[in-house]
Amino acid sequence: MEKYLLDPKAPGAFSSDVMHKVVLNGIDFELPDDIWDAIDDAFGNYWNVEVGYGGWPDFNSAVRSISNWLQKEHIIFPLDKIATIVNVMFDWIEQIPGATLDDSEVVVPHSYEETERLRQEIKKQERILKDLLPNLSGIPVDNFNDTMTNFVYISDKLKEFYPRTYARLTKLFNEMDIEWGEIEGTKDIWIRDYMPIQISDDRFIVYNYNPDYLKDSGDDYLTDSRSIADGILNHSNKSQYDITLDGGNVVTCAGHLVLTDKVFQENGKEKYDPDYSDYISHVLDSRVIFLPWHCDNSKDPNADVYGHADGLVHWAGDNRVLMSNHRDYYPEEADEIRYRLEAIGFEVIEMLFDVPNPNRDYNWAYINYLQVGSKIIVPTFGIPEDKQALKYIRDANPGCAVRGLRMRDIAKNGGALHCITWNIKKTQK
Repeated sequence: MEKYLLDPKAPGAFSSDVMHKVVLNGIDFELPDDIWDAIDDAFGNYWNVEVGYGGWPDFNSAVRSISNWLQKEHIIFPLDKIATIVNVMFDWIEQIPGATLDDSEVVVPHSYEETERLRQEIKKQERILKDLLPNLSGIPVDNFNDTMTNFVYISDKLKEFYPRTYARLTKLFNEMDIEWGEIEGTKDIWIRDYMPIQISDDRFIVYNYNPDYLKDSGDDYLTDSRSIADGILNHSNKSQYDITLDGGNVVTCAGHLVLTDKVFQENGKEKYDPDYSDYISHVLDSRVIFLPWHCDNSKDPNADVYGHADGLVHWAGDNRVLMSNHRDYYPEEADEIRYRLEAIGFEVIEMLFDVPNPNRDYNWAYINYLQVGSKIIVPTFGIPEDKQALKYIRDANPGCAVRGLRMRDIAKNGGALHCITWNIKKTQK
């Protein structure tokens, strides 16, 4: 790598061009120009805005500031390399006459204890980034997924509460040769949320079902899924964990499972807590992608109190992921969801609709479709978006039989077809 002859006492020693050469002199790794431009902007913002021109910034906060800036710009760059670059820049600035305060104000860590503390902080931040973006080098399709399932269950409450939908759905199951059954003893129709999560041909994860949105209902809607699972899955390998989950917040996407970050709130943890992230990955035996979720006011009728990933994304084979029209409601959050998936290597297909008068009461719900093997049933609503939604799903799932089923009565209560079904691979014993 070319080395530059530079003089800190020469005019322009603090300019971007000179600083770039200083950094290239002081590092032993490649630094692409676009990455440098972003780091230069970030450091300029930190020096001039956060600290004030002429002051001496704190090393640790400078590293954090640049890292945060890059994340906002959707640039992935290792934190240890950012720290190396900041250290090189600090060493140079210290040599520029008039660029620093007197020595008593310098807070660059030179002691072993402070350096070790910073190193541990960097490692912690890297773990958080790895949880958000688990793997940038390919997507092995090795997780259990919908294409492997062959049987679907519905709650006995569906017949009681929605008899017409029950009749039409079970008729369609029969027409499509989808094997199905009912589970007795449930307390509501949303069977996906409380039944175990299948992670292999013969292994299921049993969890605590106690969502915050049912806290005011007591036990009226809390199904004892553990005892039900014992009866249905009596020959299967069931692993029970002390973790609060909703099954609707676990979506398989190739070699990953996708959850919204609401899982941290429901388990009383700080968002993206690295140790708890590792625990979730251990429980689900998979790499995990966390998607952003927010609910500013649970009393707002339009608020997303559920925080379920199956209302946002659906894997469509290979590296394809269908995404709902979340952009129509929360564009910045949609940008972040798309970024986190694309950073791993997924092709994200947003289901955005070109109709004169979009129906926001229902057009969010197409993503909540059911797939059993190579057979797909899509919720439809008798609105112009139906045709476009079916085309999105057919195009993304070549080789699958795709049918629609009218579901206005279900969707107006905040869920759709995926929510009211539990598809598994049923083996003969």
